[in-house]
Amino acid sequence: MSGARTWRFGVVGTGAMSATMMECLALERRVDVVAVASADAARARAFADRFGIAHAHAHAGLDALLARDDIDAVYIATATRDHAAHAIAALEAGKAVLCEKPFAIGVAQGQRVLEVAQRSGRLFMEAQWTTALPAYRELLRLARQRALGEPVLLHSEFGIAHDPAAHPRLFEGPGAGVLLDFGVYPIVLALQALGPVRSVDAAVRCTAAGVDVHATLQLVHEAGGHSQLAASLVATLPNRSSLSFAGGHVGLASPVMGAESLQVRAVAPAGAVHAGAAKPSLVAALRRQRWVRRLKAALRGGGSEHPFGANRYAPQLSHFVALLDAGALESDLMPHATSLAVLRVVEAARQCRPPVVEASP
Repeated sequence: MSGARTWRFGVVGTGAMSATMMECLALERRVDVVAVASADAARARAFADRFGIAHAHAHAGLDALLARDDIDAVYIATATRDHAAHAIAALEAGKAVLCEKPFAIGVAQGQRVLEVAQRSGRLFMEAQWTTALPAYRELLRLARQRALGEPVLLHSEFGIAHDPAAHPRLFEGPGAGVLLDFGVYPIVLALQALGPVRSVDAAVRCTAAGVDVHATLQLVHEAGGHSQLAASLVATLPNRSSLSFAGGHVGLASPVMGAESLQVRAVAPAGAVHAGAAKPSLVAALRRQRWVRRLKAALRGGGSEHPFGANRYAPQLSHFVALLDAGALESDLMPHATSLAVLRVVEAARQCRPPVVEASP
């Protein structure tokens, strides 16, 4: 866009996710990262050294960064328990906010963030990056346009076994657990593909400290569709997503996080008769031939590629920058209502039945 302005960002947090996003921010020509903040001054300076930020712009604490008048937007990737408080502070300071998921650890806290966002008149977006991926957007387009009929059933799962000693933040303290860290991905896909939820049933496996580490959920949607979801910190799942319709199914290839290909299979309803169709006896004879079955499987494909470019977080960042350009207050890919609905599903999953308790990892 000719004459488009450059947006000045501050990065809040110096952990692995902030470092990952710095690589993405560097690819966006219309973003200039001018400052970083950390609770620890030494970490802020080390992060600044790593990414070419002057020490004078490496701040110990959030207040100094938010007091700057040369920052338009902040990216927040601090500890999960702090996301909401830091987002509120940034919004009240007049900054637009891109906040890592989950943007809050409960519905009440999430409502407070969104109330401040509306009152401040600043853009707020939860960084559910998969919602901006081209393959995900194509899946949702097919669902919303009823390309294969009414969407009926979603299967979606995301699970990778983690060593608690190496990843303590996933297993300890407020905001820990699989539902808020991994489970939000299949939940947001379910909400976007099949709409609002009428009921939630779940089986949740927890540590003795009460932290959820493995969960399976069944959602019944108001429009009649169903979702079967799974998330795990203790098991490596196949990590696939598929949406079924009366006229076929659409699948995101594994690994589902960052999928760039979509498998679409359209099928006629069982028993449908088409003009010129082979006689039943001939069909039966062909099915007995192994080479015919292999050929049919090979032709079944229907795959399409939907690349995300040089960085899998780039589509999300480009979308956020476009929202800044437009003066928008929320994202159409990840609206405030959807962010809050995800937290409602998480809370319902935790409350719908007593969790299974295991020994602490």
